[in-house]
Amino acid sequence: MFLYSLTLQPAGGIHKVLYGSFSSSKAQEIAVSRGKILEIYRCNDQASSLEIVHSTELFGMIRSMCTFRMTGANKDLLVIGSDSGKIVFLKLDPNTSKLEVVHMETYGKSGCRRIVPGQYLAADPKGRSLMVAAIEKQKFVYILSRDNSSNLTISSPLEAHKGRTIVFDICGIDMGFENPQFACLEVDYGESDNPSSSVVTGIYQKLLVFYEMDLGLNHVIRKIAQPIDNTANLLIPVPGGTDGPGGVLVICENLIRHIKGQNETSITYPRRVDMAANRGLLISCYSFHKQKDVLLFLLQSELGDLYKVSFDSGGLKVQYFDTIFPCVSICILKSGYLFAAAEFGNHAFYRFVGEDDDTYVSTNSTDIVYFAPRKLTNLHEIFIIESLCAITDLKVQDLCNEGLPQIYALSGKSTRSSLRILRHGLGVSEMAVANLPAKPNGIWSIKGTSTSNIDKYILISFSGHTLVLSVGEMLSEISDSGFDNNSDTIHAGTLANNCFLQICQNSIRVIASKDKVEKWEPPGRISRATSNEKQVAITLAGGILMYFELDPSGKLKEVEKREMEQEVLCIHLSSIPQGRVRSRFLAVGLYDSTVKILSLDPEGCLTRLSTQALPSPGCQPKSVCLLEMGHSPQDLQLFLHVGLDNGLVLRTIIDSITGQLSDTRSRYIGSKPVKLSRALVIGSESLIALSSRTWVAYNYLGKHYFTPLSYEAMDYATAFSSDHCSEGFVGVADKTLRIFMVEKLGEVFNSSVVPLRYTPRKMEINPDKKFLVILESEHNSFPQEQREKFRTVFEAQENDEKDEYKIGTPKAGEGIWASCIRIVDPIKCETLSLFDLTNNENAVSLCICTFTGYETDMFAVVGTVKDMNLNPRSHSAAYLNVFKIIEGRLELMHKTSVEDIPLALCPFYGKLLVGVGKFLRLYELGKKKLLKKSENKTTFPSLISSIKVDDQRIFACDIGESVSVLRYRQEDNQIYCFADDVVSRWLSNFTILDHDTVAAVDKFENFFVLRLPAACEEDEKDIASVKYKWEAGFLNAAYYKMEHIAHFYIGDLATSLQKCCLSEGGPEILLYGTTMGAIGALVPITKKEEVEFFIHLEMYLRQEARPLLGRDHMAFRSFSLPVKNVIDGDLCEQYSFLSYNTQRTLSEQLGHSPNEIFKRLEEVKNRIF
Repeated sequence: MFLYSLTLQPAGGIHKVLYGSFSSSKAQEIAVSRGKILEIYRCNDQASSLEIVHSTELFGMIRSMCTFRMTGANKDLLVIGSDSGKIVFLKLDPNTSKLEVVHMETYGKSGCRRIVPGQYLAADPKGRSLMVAAIEKQKFVYILSRDNSSNLTISSPLEAHKGRTIVFDICGIDMGFENPQFACLEVDYGESDNPSSSVVTGIYQKLLVFYEMDLGLNHVIRKIAQPIDNTANLLIPVPGGTDGPGGVLVICENLIRHIKGQNETSITYPRRVDMAANRGLLISCYSFHKQKDVLLFLLQSELGDLYKVSFDSGGLKVQYFDTIFPCVSICILKSGYLFAAAEFGNHAFYRFVGEDDDTYVSTNSTDIVYFAPRKLTNLHEIFIIESLCAITDLKVQDLCNEGLPQIYALSGKSTRSSLRILRHGLGVSEMAVANLPAKPNGIWSIKGTSTSNIDKYILISFSGHTLVLSVGEMLSEISDSGFDNNSDTIHAGTLANNCFLQICQNSIRVIASKDKVEKWEPPGRISRATSNEKQVAITLAGGILMYFELDPSGKLKEVEKREMEQEVLCIHLSSIPQGRVRSRFLAVGLYDSTVKILSLDPEGCLTRLSTQALPSPGCQPKSVCLLEMGHSPQDLQLFLHVGLDNGLVLRTIIDSITGQLSDTRSRYIGSKPVKLSRALVIGSESLIALSSRTWVAYNYLGKHYFTPLSYEAMDYATAFSSDHCSEGFVGVADKTLRIFMVEKLGEVFNSSVVPLRYTPRKMEINPDKKFLVILESEHNSFPQEQREKFRTVFEAQENDEKDEYKIGTPKAGEGIWASCIRIVDPIKCETLSLFDLTNNENAVSLCICTFTGYETDMFAVVGTVKDMNLNPRSHSAAYLNVFKIIEGRLELMHKTSVEDIPLALCPFYGKLLVGVGKFLRLYELGKKKLLKKSENKTTFPSLISSIKVDDQRIFACDIGESVSVLRYRQEDNQIYCFADDVVSRWLSNFTILDHDTVAAVDKFENFFVLRLPAACEEDEKDIASVKYKWEAGFLNAAYYKMEHIAHFYIGDLATSLQKCCLSEGGPEILLYGTTMGAIGALVPITKKEEVEFFIHLEMYLRQEARPLLGRDHMAFRSFSLPVKNVIDGDLCEQYSFLSYNTQRTLSEQLGHSPNEIFKRLEEVKNRIF
């Protein structure tokens, strides 16, 4: 068994963001860490947006990062500490927009270890040295300089170790050009054999320690260690000299301290009016802005409140600024923008607006200033970046009857939680919709001049007439444009002489102005036509092909005429390549199921160069399209696209010299005949394909995408550009005209959002009505009813923000829960009913089932726990609540008390399997409560977390002991355990692949597959004779041990795993969702030859495409256990990012051409969608 692992949607969660000028001195760029993905964004001031410049898979985990600028340099380097045991300096190449390694220095073992540095990084503000620290004990300081060639040089590491010391944060102090200093927050926990040490007594003292790097003596001194508040969690360096007062800001609970030498100033934060007096307030992230005489620190609390910290003549001042969602990192840009990376949910990009006021200002450490969160006053939200962080559950099913399944994902936390309905395709922004008098048979957009980027007219052809619309602030119908309104149009365009071209059945019209029209009538009826700026080709009935060119005087001149062997079904001319006079090729689709490439060179005009035979017998070409596509202007290649009447699209490379065809690839896109048209995406040629769905093929960030649009199917469509829509589409769907543009290029899914009240925990599908039943619960939160009472107590002012999505909710304290059960209609994306749980009950499990004797009714069983504490785990009561589902609402039938947490529920042939703590029980439905019928004799080690059933086998998961396999014997009314795993695994989810095989993901980010030995099948045929053997077990566990079939380290904690099929007629795959918001798939590979190919490709790429952070790829994917029988598709995808020479070298070693390798990679992806 081999699986191919591929990330479908990259992680949306963010760990850290940094501002820097990485490509040039004036560039405003942001480095974004998404765990094992590093991205660079650039600020576009004109569009007030962020544009992604580069994104790379690191195959390693980013632990810390900072910017570093050498003395005298005008660009920043990106310094990263990772699990590779190396410190890496990266630069952004302005020409290729790719990150390159400047220097890589090894200092320790690989992996995220507490005593290996890399967890913290701090740079000297003057660019002379750098400190890298571990969580415990070890700290290294490097001196950085430049050699004669201006290359970065790094010294040997200077140790600043301190044994038995835990580090909480570090920063570099601005000392001017004196010896560099670094500040650290440390705790010395002492020796375990010393009765007065912190590790024994539990009493500790946090210290603020200053380390000085003596450049003269070349060693590090532990200069000062002074006690600081034990709640201190963050250090912020303050610029010194002419830029600021210098020193360091120590962020503590409820207050901030400014320390410089022996001087210290303390000041409290303003607090919310509804915040409990005994509850501390912590700062979670910060950013600062320094420009000329402006020095601004922006801090955010754990509640989401922003505070502006500044220095004036009176000293330190803290002021309430605004309230946004809680963030893990914020970043201020010099042009006046704020990027906010959310802890959960969508991220946002803001612009600073408004003027400073003197409200809610704190100036000392004794008086507390109170405020109510207000509507955004100093910030204005420009746009959001969608994120699924964190996915808690995921289901795949076609509940909307669309023909293809949707992905239903629960994501987010608290008031920022939501149900996301994901569909494969790009999101579309609809600009305009208008009704048409009849159903059109064609549409064209006409530019005003051949060099213009803006369209002047839209021509819509109907049977017997043509509608001409003028493009301006609004679309308006005109009749004096010079176009023939009384004939249906076959083709239209703009010529290089700035004349308009209109081809009708009986004429070719060249329109210089409305009063100057040249008309040519052909010898027969025109059936097909195509053109570019200087060339025109038409076909007449009977298969006669005529070719025209624009002569130097601007007149259309007939060049050649040829009678084809068959009737012509479609025809297309490519755009004229840059630097050439004409396009060299004409594509012609014929009735005999062939497509011919004809030469347009003067010496052999309309001679056949090559022929494309269509793969399916009897299928005919519906449309053809010649496009030059590539990842950059330097690697453009001409492609022939053929749309067939059976829904297939063929894509073939055309040799630009000989016109020969090679490397044909096919893709099924729908049940209707395919119409193809040219479009523009990011200034490059792209393809729009119309069938039962609308698809767009384009290149983006070094990858080729062929993705459907989540929009109505278009009958006809073409590219459209206006002042308000630079790269859009205009299309016709039935009798409506639609102008739209594509959003969020590069994304695989687009989503519809249903907001939720609390953090979603579990979700099940009602198979009868196809509704979603969702469990929501929130710890440290008041129920909705109590929140409403708080609002009446604290009278809100007119400018106060009342939306809980933006400001959050009051914290209730440990052991207080809010929980509800929600039923959602996935078609209308609305809540049908909501059932609130009272008495501090927390919903922990959910199951949709039927019971024996009640086969016509559908029930929802919900496990709840009262007064639950998480650590140590305790509760006052636990229940099984049985609800009857009636027309989209829940009706409580009865509650059954159980003695432990019912964390797992599963239907079992008219009964209910329940994991009650360590016990697995079987219940039947009674009139007043559930009736216990059976219980396993051997208890599980700690807590049953999940149960699934296949036939008579029961697969039960213990929270810390992997999967066990049990069998219920009805004759004995007993549950027997006969197999388990040999490795203790903390599973987060698992799914059944077949009768003997399960796939699972654990909390240490591993994916693995387990299989039962063949002997189990024989034993199950006669349980009576083997039940004593099963009960006796083997080595104090189950008798049989499951075999380890596959293993793979994902690099992200997967919370859901499901076997499903995402495409019509496609294979079953494994789909998983992670806490960082990523969605990935594992595709089975069944052919031995294909397995060997990918294994060899993976082996060569480990050498040729080494990870940027220096982490060994094999070691990364074998983080817990050696990788086994899983091919890393993300690594194989790196082949497309290699240079052409490297691709050629690697392909020769593999014995395949680069195009064959690309084709195989594309085929695997096409199996998924």
